[in-house]
Amino acid sequence: VEFPSGMTSDAFAHWLAAMKAAGLATSDAHCGRLLGLSADTIVRLKYGGADVKTALACQALMHGLKPYP
Repeated sequence: VEFPSGMTSDAFAHWLAAMKAAGLATSDAHCGRLLGLSADTIVRLKYGGADVKTALACQALMHGLKPYP
């Protein structure tokens, strides 16, 4: 089994742009709220990348998945 890795800063910035382009978020701060993260954390992730849990959550949001019941 191959375990997924986190996101690079470039991949995270691309996700932010894709969420806005798809109409799923209106701003970087909105993306942060959807993830349950502060605006300061979003800025940090844009420059330092994200861990695997955040990467999986980003993928779920991009595909419209809801939290597991």
